[in-house]
Amino acid sequence: MEGPDPSEPTGPGPSPQRQARLFALLYSAEEVQHRSRQIYDEMLARSPNLQTGNFTRIGPDDLERLFAAYDREFFRGRLSEMLLEDRALPMDFRLSGRLVRAAGMTTRLTRPVRNLGQGKGNRNSELEYEYEISVSTTLLFGTFRDVERAVSVGGLEVHDRLEALQRIFEHELLHLAEFLGWGKSNCRAANFRALSRRIFAHEAAYHDLVTPREQAVVAHGITVGDRVTFEHEGIRRVGRVNRITRRASILVESPDGRLFSDGKRYLTFYVPLPMLQKLT
Repeated sequence: MEGPDPSEPTGPGPSPQRQARLFALLYSAEEVQHRSRQIYDEMLARSPNLQTGNFTRIGPDDLERLFAAYDREFFRGRLSEMLLEDRALPMDFRLSGRLVRAAGMTTRLTRPVRNLGQGKGNRNSELEYEYEISVSTTLLFGTFRDVERAVSVGGLEVHDRLEALQRIFEHELLHLAEFLGWGKSNCRAANFRALSRRIFAHEAAYHDLVTPREQAVVAHGITVGDRVTFEHEGIRRVGRVNRITRRASILVESPDGRLFSDGKRYLTFYVPLPMLQKLT
């Protein structure tokens, strides 16, 4: 009995045929390196934002360019074909300053669409899909800045911001591929790891980018729990660092504040790190 032909397009939604088309993709480490470098050079040549490997600005259209290049060079156009089958093309790309724990995120939304062609009262419906890939600008621009250390994404060492972006985007494309083929995705599962090795020669599913906490320690000497002072609306205040993302969350003891688990009341201030002075 013959299996599905991976070269043939299929209908909408996840299916064994789609899974076969994705698992038919296989590249050597040398091929991956060559194709990735082609995309690197293409981005620098075509993007009005990415002028150097350590670019200082980026737009959602750059993520769209990356998608087109990767779909062509690594997926043989199959991602676009599957998205088109799902009526989800073009998909959405977003740059997020709020992603501080994950370097990227791929989401799949489904909703039922009533079949309007079979008369009033018809209860049959099909699913409509929407996909979005987001990339963290907080982690991307916090890396290759003040902290000097080796950086790896997907278990591979990267040498500048564009290489980091490529590895992040490759990881997210694997999530997209799993959503399209299987309807679910888990980068800790064996299926994801197999696809990542076959298509991108990734050695791991984790990213070791510079976090806001690490940036705060190196650039400002501040960490969670430190006692700090800062000025707010002309008043000098003293508090403790409770959390660090793009800004530091500072708890200042006050009778007008919210009650916390330690039995004290605190006002919360969100302060840019350069405005803080550490107290000893």
